[in-house]
Amino acid sequence: MNTTRLALTVALACVLSAPAADAATKRKTAAKKKRPAATKKVPAAVPEDTFTPPEDAVPRSDAPVEPKAATQVPVTPAAPQKMADVPAQIVRAAPSNAVAIFGVARQSAATDSAAKLEDTLNRKLAGAGDIQFVDLATAFPPPEPQANPRGDALFDEGRAAYDNLDPDTAAVKFKAAADAYVQRPGDLRPEKLGETYLFQGASQLLNGDVAGAKAAFTNALLAEPSLRPDAALFGQDVQRVFSEAQGELNAAPQGSLVVNSQPQGARVLVRGREVGTTPLSGAKLAPGHYPVQVVLPGYAPFATYAEVKPSAPTELKTKLAPAPGLSALRDAAAKAGTEAAFDANGTPPEVGAIGERLNARYVVLAATFQDKKGRLHGEVQAWDLRTKNRLRGVEVDFGKRDGKGSADAAADQLHTFLAGAALPRNAKEEKESVSSSDSVLRKPWFWAAAAGVAAVTAGVVYVATTDRGQGFNPVNGLPGGISF
Repeated sequence: MNTTRLALTVALACVLSAPAADAATKRKTAAKKKRPAATKKVPAAVPEDTFTPPEDAVPRSDAPVEPKAATQVPVTPAAPQKMADVPAQIVRAAPSNAVAIFGVARQSAATDSAAKLEDTLNRKLAGAGDIQFVDLATAFPPPEPQANPRGDALFDEGRAAYDNLDPDTAAVKFKAAADAYVQRPGDLRPEKLGETYLFQGASQLLNGDVAGAKAAFTNALLAEPSLRPDAALFGQDVQRVFSEAQGELNAAPQGSLVVNSQPQGARVLVRGREVGTTPLSGAKLAPGHYPVQVVLPGYAPFATYAEVKPSAPTELKTKLAPAPGLSALRDAAAKAGTEAAFDANGTPPEVGAIGERLNARYVVLAATFQDKKGRLHGEVQAWDLRTKNRLRGVEVDFGKRDGKGSADAAADQLHTFLAGAALPRNAKEEKESVSSSDSVLRKPWFWAAAAGVAAVTAGVVYVATTDRGQGFNPVNGLPGGISF
């Protein structure tokens, strides 16, 4: 009996220990699977505030993918990401308080006046320092510089000839390459042009043309002032003549570059480096030829090669053409700037489209026209697309340079609508403003409230459309609940 009981006990122990052994074996196998391979790279730690894109959005390598081995550890799916964890550039920007201003000419004779009025409003509001303008650079990014395959091919041919001790062919190829680069100043790479002139000068020096080499070295320095011949590639003769060219260029009397553009405020780039904005009074430069670009967001860039002469100004004038995207917005502004649209109630659909495209809260239209006697006038209206408030009745008489009815006065009224305060004034202007405040109620624009409820704040009419049924707020003069 005891023997039988002992046998049963041993058998039961074997049966119970089998699953445990299997489990231990599985744990060991799993441990082996989790151990990374010796050649596998461990990814760097990811900061907590770094956004990890979904798996299908991760860029994939061009390297061949190895079959998944039995020992590969599956990746645990990440927890769903909250919108707050996503960087701002991934989330669509929220509507801003930005202002978009467009000059509109109702007649061709008033085109220049519209541009001037738009420029005046922009400059005056920008000078106040408390107005946010739409970011046209984001809305209309500049075109990327294009490659110059012809110039690059000629440079490569010149370099091959130079390395093969054929300076005659090399000089011709490098000169042709430089000409190809210069013909496209908008796509110019200054360092590449400088390198081309450097090799051209070295080739000419091998041919005994010292004067030609010095001229080429001067052009190289004009293209890229930081350029220096590499001692590993060029001999002492190149180093010496290059230094002479540099000394003569530094000793030459400088000239100046004067640039004006319409519209103003465009960036001026010389050799790809910004030297100021238009109107540019005068950038001091050594005499020579320079690639000049005039760039303004929303407009087609202007590029040319300008010759700066010693001790003399070189003047450039350009009228920038709107890029297709901005042209479409200006067409929309022209439709919303007609006399009928200004007299109508509500927000023109074109104004809403402009605000949506530019992510603008305020849209300002400055319309200009000519009366029967040939005198130029302007009218400014502004829409707050968030609160549906509207500024109306701001008139401009182009015969007045200052004071009531002038473009400066219109900018002051517009600033009060946008920021709730008049533009900063000097003591004289402040005195004149106080002495004339009693006549405000007699101004026509004061009563331009046909479309809704009007309130006066520092001499500006606020008009709130009544489609939302909000009451008038006697404290701030705006519909109930509205504030800036």
